Amino acid sequence: MDQGAENYEKYQNGDMTGLEALVRDYRHGLILYIYGITSDMFLSEDLCEDAFFHIMVKKPRYDGKSSFKTWLYRIGRNLAYDALRRQKIIQFTELSDAEADRASLEDGYIKTERQKVLHEQLKKLPQSEQELIWLSYFEDMSAAEIGRLTGKSVGAAQKALSRARQRLRELMEKEGYGNENE
Repeated sequence: MDQGAENYEKYQNGDMTGLEALVRDYRHGLILYIYGITSDMFLSEDLCEDAFFHIMVKKPRYDGKSSFKTWLYRIGRNLAYDALRRQKIIQFTELSDAEADRASLEDGYIKTERQKVLHEQLKKLPQSEQELIWLSYFEDMSAAEIGRLTGKSVGAAQKALSRARQRLRELMEKEGYGNENE
């Protein structure tokens, strides 16, 4: 059993330190993963809270078929896509102050120049490829975990990830970043 699963079990048995550990261990990564889907940092933070609220209130059963992280990210992914569907129905007008706050918040998460360039190039990829790269590089998930999370077979996840990496590599080369060791 992985540490996340152990902490979730502690929480389900009434030990609040289990929930505190889950939030501490997964919050930041889950926000950034959801941000990769929504491109809205404020929404991503809200959806991350919703994911933790979901496991607090509903206490869904974790079956152990994947890592706890994969299971939790699946909840966050579903919430993100639900939110995007709702946003298509309701269009929000954003204020310039909110945009400035959003940019400031994003800068806090994306620190170095290379990371900024990588982030900008990543945005140029199709959403499905952005998600695959994010899960692989930033969340350190295996192709099997990515496949379970996205509903693909391991082979299909590996092939799609390979294509996404190649496209990102080409975009980074155009920006003058030829290899990861530069």
